[in-house]
Amino acid sequence: APRQPAGKTPHFHPVGFHSSRVLRGRTVELAMPVIELTLLLLLAIAVGGALVRWTPLPLPILLVVVGLACSFLPGLDAIHIDPELFLLLFIPPILFADAWVLPRRDFVRVLKPVLLLALGLVVLTVIAVGYVMHWLIPSMPLAVAFTLGAIVSPTDAVATVATTEVLPLPGRIVHIVNAESLLNDASGLVAFKLAVAAAATGLFSSAEVAGNFVILAGGGMVVGIACEWFGRQLRQRLIRLQAGDPVLQTLLTVLIPYGAYLAAEALQVSGILAVVAAGLWASGQEIKGLTADARRHAREVWRMLSYILNGLVFVLLGLQLRRMLTSVDHFAPLDLALYALVLWLLLMALRIGWVWASAHVRFRLHWGWAGSRSGPDPKRMLLVSWAAVRGSITLATALSVPAFVAGGSPFPERDLVVFLAAATIILTLALNGVPLPWIIRKLALDNEEEAEREESAARAEIARAAIGAVTLSAKGLADPEDVFFVEQLVHRYEGKLELLEGDSENANLRATHITLRRHLRLAAIRAERERLHELHAADAINDETLRTIEAELDERELISSTSVNRG
Repeated sequence: APRQPAGKTPHFHPVGFHSSRVLRGRTVELAMPVIELTLLLLLAIAVGGALVRWTPLPLPILLVVVGLACSFLPGLDAIHIDPELFLLLFIPPILFADAWVLPRRDFVRVLKPVLLLALGLVVLTVIAVGYVMHWLIPSMPLAVAFTLGAIVSPTDAVATVATTEVLPLPGRIVHIVNAESLLNDASGLVAFKLAVAAAATGLFSSAEVAGNFVILAGGGMVVGIACEWFGRQLRQRLIRLQAGDPVLQTLLTVLIPYGAYLAAEALQVSGILAVVAAGLWASGQEIKGLTADARRHAREVWRMLSYILNGLVFVLLGLQLRRMLTSVDHFAPLDLALYALVLWLLLMALRIGWVWASAHVRFRLHWGWAGSRSGPDPKRMLLVSWAAVRGSITLATALSVPAFVAGGSPFPERDLVVFLAAATIILTLALNGVPLPWIIRKLALDNEEEAEREESAARAEIARAAIGAVTLSAKGLADPEDVFFVEQLVHRYEGKLELLEGDSENANLRATHITLRRHLRLAAIRAERERLHELHAADAINDETLRTIEAELDERELISSTSVNRG
């Protein structure tokens, strides 16, 4: 974090946030305790989540707008964030969750184009932005310009995943964009550390940079995989010791990304890449012996945690943008606008050119090509090129630029670097993120049906397995009620097979019958719930009985509500 001038003692709240204002040469701390600030931020997330239904903006962009609006409120206009603590608190669990849900098989399929984007494009961006911005702004040293290039080079995994989550993008594009944003966070931060070291010391060696990059990246991957393996072994050992409590198991999964990040940083390797590697390694590896209740608990906790942390990241991003944009006072406003626009245009030109060139090279050389036999699809390349939103990583790295270099002199053009980083976040959110749904609709791309076919085939296979198991277990049953139940159960699975593989007309008729039965079951559950609340209102049952029975009704309602879609 930036050093304070001599004689000034910084004040930080326990979570790394503080609010202060300089009045008549003295610093005045504003009354914004941590608890009140946290509750206000959570309220902002709730407001954004409610308003998103009535706005054309994706939720991440709307939360940034809400945060920017909150920055004009008294007490919130000077909120400062410790960038190191910001990275530690928010980024590990978010990246771990995003990497965890990324299908490993599909990640391997798109690995080559992802590596070209996450490594090749990052290196190209750092170099090109460095030389262009140094030429455009002579007062910015070349090493500082390289630092700026490293700050703005990675697309943001948090913003990209949240923006593309509900959009009808083809599966391959989603996997490429999300995997790229996970990996280039790590490569961008590694490049940033090396560029800052060169700017602070004035020393630069390409051989040393390459060696440090390999150590930081490779070491981070090894640490992340090791931490995930250790955490999984610990959970399995606890299960064998009859300590498989869902809350305990979920808590241990939450601790894994923090442990991987802290261990990697302690060993001076890439903490971000350690978290991503841990998440990818954990993807699809459910712990043997976990109960359905434990798996459901983990899913719900991670869903809530991801929603809150993602929301906090974007609201805090909005709170910081105003101060970052007003930190430069020795350049004319028109010059600043020109620099920001040139930087955005340069980033887009580099990305579009790299995506198209690398796709054609891979097609010509047959290097891991998995697209159309006729060559790259311009529509898909446009979507990959345009999905270039910057966000939380750019914010944190910009704020972590040191205030002083070796010898105690100020870091050259630090305020300008911070401003251009903030301007890049705003421009990519506005010009890349906002139009993305409209672009997708205009391109009218057909969604890939491979995943749907794969899911239908899997459902048919497990239905056949269930019929076989029930038939085998029912041999020797003599009680008419047991035989009747077996026949009903087999008939239910045969109905699933008819829905999945039968004649379309019969399948539609059966789906209509299932829908009618679902409505009847839901009507019965609603009547049960109304009567339950009447009993509670009449003091015939206590609160504990109400919660127990209502939880059972909730489970039945959820099962009934999804019965049509799942056959």
